Order: sequence, then C-alpha cells, then structure tokens
Amino acid sequence: MPPSCTQAQRDQAIAWLLRRRETPQDASVQRDFSAWLAADPAHPQAYRQAERQWAWMRQFEGQDFQARDEALSYRPRRAGRRCAAFATAASLLLVAGWALFSPQGWYGLPHSYATGKNQRLTVALADGSNLELNADSEVRVRYNRFRRRVELVRGEAFFSVRHDAARPFSVHTDNAVVRDIGTAFDVYKQARQTSVTVLEGVVELEGGGERKQLAAGQQLAYSNDGGFQALPHSDPAGATAWRQGLLVFRGRRLADVVSEISRYHDVDIRLPDPQLAELRVNGSFRTEQLDALLNAVATLLPVNIIRLSEREIVLEPAGKAR
Repeated sequence: MPPSCTQAQRDQAIAWLLRRRETPQDASVQRDFSAWLAADPAHPQAYRQAERQWAWMRQFEGQDFQARDEALSYRPRRAGRRCAAFATAASLLLVAGWALFSPQGWYGLPHSYATGKNQRLTVALADGSNLELNADSEVRVRYNRFRRRVELVRGEAFFSVRHDAARPFSVHTDNAVVRDIGTAFDVYKQARQTSVTVLEGVVELEGGGERKQLAAGQQLAYSNDGGFQALPHSDPAGATAWRQGLLVFRGRRLADVVSEISRYHDVDIRLPDPQLAELRVNGSFRTEQLDALLNAVATLLPVNIIRLSEREIVLEPAGKAR
C-alpha cells in the first residue's frame, strides 16, 4: 500500500511543481527536487497527486480566480511566509478544483471524443467502463459523484459498463435515453431513429415517457417521430460487427447499405433510380475495402458501378444504355 501524504507534504509538492515549471532547465533545482523525492517515500505520491490536480486546474486559466492567478505567477524568489502562502493558496485551489470538477466531484467536466471516416476509438472511462466509437461518431461524457452521463451527438458507440447503482449510467440522444442495468450494449443514432442492441445484461430504453427493458440478445429502436419499433432481421452480432472492422447485412435495403458505406469512406454514392434503393443486400464486408465492397454489391445485384471521380460514384441499373 502506498504511503499516505500529510498536508505539509502536499504543500511542498505544490511548491516544487511551481518551481520546476518556472525553471525547467535549472540543474540545481532538479538536484534539490530529486533529493526531496528521495527523502520520504510519501513525497513521490504527493508530487504525482499535485501534477494530476494541476492538470485539472489548467482548464480554468481563462477564468478569474485570484488564488489561481497568484499560483500561476509564482516565482522562486518569493521566499518565507509569502512562498508558503502561495503554495497553500495553490494547494487549496487544486483540492477545491479536484473536489468540484473531477469525475468523482460534485460537478464534473464534460469530455468529448470523436472519430472521422473509417476510424474507430476505444476510451477507458474514469470508472473502469469502456466505450468504443464507430466511424464518424461523437460523444460527450460527463461524470460526477451523482451520475455518469453520455450524450451521443452522432453516430454509434458500444458501451461496456461497470455497474454502480449509486451513480447511474445513461446514454442520451435527441429524444431517447438508454439506462444501464449492468451490461454491454450498442447505441446507434440514425437519421430517423435511435437503435439499441444489448449483448450482455439488461438496459432500459426510454422515449416519449415510455420505458422498455431489453435483455441480452435483444434489439429495439425508438423513432424520431415517437414510438418503439422492432428491428427487422434482428441480428445483434451483425449490428456490432463493426468492432471487428466488418459490415454485416441481412436483407438490408441497398439505400441503407449505401448510407452505411458513407460512414467509412469520404465518397458520395448516389442511387438515382428509386427501384435500386429497394434491392436487398446480404453479406459480410470489410469496412476499409471500398472497392471490394462495391464490386461485391455489383456481383450480387443487377447494378453497375459508375465512377465519376475519386469521390463521386453512381449506382445504375445493369444494362442501362449510356
């Protein structure tokens, strides 16, 4: 178990942090700092704690806090009681900032994560949970001591949640809320609906004042027009295959397949013929292989791939005269 730190040691750590930031190239300061670290097993812990809390405080540099201003303007030449006063002011500010704005604080701070085309991102959250972002997606995460809230701004995310009844975990879209009851689940915010897929445990989907519970292996959507909708061709494994870099389609409309492809590649794929939009696609495809995917679609369906430019593609009925 690491040694505990006294308040005096935390104050000393703050003073060293400020001094080292002011004179990063001073060899004598570094020697004295190394000697201080070695003098007590609690000193390295105190210093690491000061660094973590200072990182939080730096977020508020643009705001008017007297103690913060004094701490940031600290100079080593200020000695004696005044030096101690600055260290104490900084220490109090850091402790207050940590208590208010850390993931376990009263208020917390939002953090945003986003991906571009054909990118995926895995984030380890402060409570031991994990989120995985699919391509072209964005979330805002806010943790505090009372709740854990994620806003899915766009796209799709998979959540592996560490259950904590004292701090509920919820995912919000424009008109739906997904609440964890100890589980792993996927949320996909689409143009017309929010769809939820549960792989483990149970979640609660709320929309329009109504609530539905989903267990492992179940899928459900909430329409932007209001109302719950069962997903046709329910396939939880296929819905989350993007985590392995795959797109899996089970009787999906070609128009929906084209929409999915556009999340992974910076191309404009058009379907001018409305009858083509209703053709059904079955198969499994690598997300990063655009040419292979389009060629497979052309093999499976009566369509031709017309490349107008590097980023502009048109799908036309096979045999259409040009």
